[in-house]
Amino acid sequence: MAEVAWKSFMEFDRQREYLALATYLPRKSYWAIVSFIRQTRAIQSQLESSNGLVGYSLRAQLLGKKSWTLSVWKDEAALAEFVRKAPHAGTMKGLRPQLTDARRFVRWKVAGSDVPPKWDDALRRIDEEGSGP
Repeated sequence: MAEVAWKSFMEFDRQREYLALATYLPRKSYWAIVSFIRQTRAIQSQLESSNGLVGYSLRAQLLGKKSWTLSVWKDEAALAEFVRKAPHAGTMKGLRPQLTDARRFVRWKVAGSDVPPKWDDALRRIDEEGSGP
């Protein structure tokens, strides 16, 4: 399993709540992997210049055609701004046909004292609470 370790992008208050987001993005075929990696790099660049991003981590099973994201945002508005901007908006629209219907997205409130969230907790939430397409 490949992993991009947690990267922090802003100082945060350990006493306040933030918005955590975890995603599961299973691809339909191996043909999509190269394109997915290239697009992921573009989105990482966008993440690193996003206002309101506390931090993020990525995981991937390239041979298993699976990937996960875990990020923490200042608030819903900061996340919404990121999602609407390029390259994320266009990339996700283009990726949609390459992903299975098993894709999942889950949001929850996380205390600043619990940042970064644990991957085990994020994966459990994806399995139990995640919403699909």
